[in-house]
Amino acid sequence: LPDSIATQIAEIFSGDIDFHRALRKGDRFSVVYETLEGDGEPMRAGRVLSAEFVNAGKPFQAMWFKDPVAPGKGGYYTLAGESLRRAFLASPLEFSRVSSGFSMRLHPVLGVWREHKGVDYAAPQGTAVKATSDGSVEFVGQQNGYGNFIVLRHGNKYTTAYGHLSGFAQGLKVGSRVAQGDTIGYVGSTGWATGPHLHYEFRIDNIHQDPLTVSLPNTAALSGSALTAFRDQTAALTARLAQLQQSKNVFLD
Repeated sequence: LPDSIATQIAEIFSGDIDFHRALRKGDRFSVVYETLEGDGEPMRAGRVLSAEFVNAGKPFQAMWFKDPVAPGKGGYYTLAGESLRRAFLASPLEFSRVSSGFSMRLHPVLGVWREHKGVDYAAPQGTAVKATSDGSVEFVGQQNGYGNFIVLRHGNKYTTAYGHLSGFAQGLKVGSRVAQGDTIGYVGSTGWATGPHLHYEFRIDNIHQDPLTVSLPNTAALSGSALTAFRDQTAALTARLAQLQQSKNVFLD
């Protein structure tokens, strides 16, 4: 499977499947995607058109749809027309591992017990860090033990924070607008850190929440003429996906 398609699958299902912790032996997936050609020869993979991922026995489906009568970009939806685009991504990194959770812990630098008000994701130096939701930059710069630090505001209620960065995305400043999935910085070890990782915080009304367990809001489902157009446009993809499920599945080892 092309790397770009694997990355798209992880992004598509990131609101439902925690790819850092939830993958299990025996999980399987089916996918239909574009192949771009030149002079009759395949050049590169394009967009995922439909996919199913079965995680711990539970199936998740996705269909690409762009409303032909409404302006704006397309997105991925369940077979029932519910958007897979969550208000917040489950993680600001595509692939990594959780190295420290939301709990009391012995601080690795200070050597004292204190509350850890976020989640640490271990990842290589320079790994791209993504905004988990649309928002604006409330703070960008150096801040005590956080090192290079970014705080994003998402409306009146939510803020997210990203610490120990090696650097910031070019042009990022207070007041800058960011979209969900935009690269805002890069994993580093600035501030009080013993190695490269991302410290991520999620706050509701300025109260820290566990990013791994907090209940995240959903986006609206299709309805009316948009839902009818979705069913018409994705009927062939649904049939093709069902055919793949019956013939050949890829299992995770």
